Amino acid sequence: MVITNEWRNAAEVIARAQRRPLVVMVVGAVDTGKTSFCTFLARTLFEAGFKVAVVDSDLGQSDIGLPTTIGMGFVTKPIERMRDINCQASYFVGSISPVGFLLPTVTGTKLMTERALALGAEAVVIDTDGLVHGGAGIALKQHTFELLRPTHVVLLQRANELAAFKQQWDGIVWTEVLSVPVPDAVSEKTRDQRKQFREQRFGEWLSQCGEVSLPLSQLRFRNTLLGQGITVPCDALKRLSELMNTKVLYAERVGDNVLIFVELPPMLSDFSSVRQFFGGAPYIRWTTPSRYEQVIVGLLDPNDELLTVGLTFRLDFCEGVLSVLSPPVQVERVRTVVFGALRLALDGTELGTISPGSL
Repeated sequence: MVITNEWRNAAEVIARAQRRPLVVMVVGAVDTGKTSFCTFLARTLFEAGFKVAVVDSDLGQSDIGLPTTIGMGFVTKPIERMRDINCQASYFVGSISPVGFLLPTVTGTKLMTERALALGAEAVVIDTDGLVHGGAGIALKQHTFELLRPTHVVLLQRANELAAFKQQWDGIVWTEVLSVPVPDAVSEKTRDQRKQFREQRFGEWLSQCGEVSLPLSQLRFRNTLLGQGITVPCDALKRLSELMNTKVLYAERVGDNVLIFVELPPMLSDFSSVRQFFGGAPYIRWTTPSRYEQVIVGLLDPNDELLTVGLTFRLDFCEGVLSVLSPPVQVERVRTVVFGALRLALDGTELGTISPGSL
C-alpha cells in the first residue's frame, strides 16, 4: 500500500476535527484506491486513540463481509489490509452490484453505520462502491450522503470526475469535503480479476458450510412470491395436477397471481381451465423447485437481523423443508429467508444472476 502526502494530509484533517463521533464517507470510481485509503485512514485513527469501525459497502468486492453483503467490523489492532478486520455484523443485499438494488444498498449502509455508533464507535469509515457515474450512481451517493450525514467526505478522483459531488456537498455546514487525487500506483483490475476475487471468497465460505434443513412452516420469505399468499389445500392439488397434466407439488394464490410448483413442466398451451379453477385468475406462474435452488440467501433472526448467508440446496414440499448450505446456525432462530439475485455452484463459481421479481 503506497501512502501519499495527500492521504496523510486528509487523515490529519479528519483526526483533528472537533466533531464527535467522526463519520467519514469515502467516494471514488472503480479502481481509485478506496479500500486502501480506508484501510490507511482506519489504522491512522486507531493509532491516534479512536475506537474505529469500518463499514464495507462495496458489494462485489467486499473484504469485511461476504460479497453480496455490507459488512461492519471494528479495528482492534494496526491493520495492513481491510480483510484484517473481523466482521461483527452485516446486512444482506443479495447482489454483487448496487444496480437494481439501490434502496437496500443505502439501507444496509445506514443500518451498519448506526450499529457501529451504537456499539461505541468514535470514528466510522465507510468504504462505498465504485458506482459514481450516471443517474444511478449519482442517486446512490446522494441519498447515502443524506442518510449518513457524514462529518467528512473524501473524494478520490482522477482529474475532476467527482466535481458534481463536490459542487453539491461543499459548503454544507455539517460536513467537510476533501478532494484527494488518485495515486499513480493504483492499478486497474479487469472484470475477470474481480470475478475471480468473488469466486475465491465464495469458495472459501462454502468450504466451511454444511447442510441445514429449515422447516417451511416456520419461515417467512422475501424477494419471491413464495409464501406471500393463500396456500391451496392439499386435497385440491390432485385436481389441479389433472388440469396441469403434471404433478403439482404446491400452489398458492397471491393477489392476481397463482404460483404453482410442479414436478415436471406442464405440457399445456392453454391454461384457461387452470384459470377457471382459480376463479378466473389472470396470471398463472408455474415453476419447479429447482429454480429456487443454488440461490444465495440471507437468513434472518426474529429481530430481522442477519444471522448468516446461505446457499439454497433443496426445496422439498413433501418433507416441508428448505435445505441450505450455511455456516453452523441454530435452526429455531431462522425466521426469514431473503432470496438474493445470484446463483452459485457448490464450489463458489458464479452461475448467473436472477432478475428481480422472477422468483
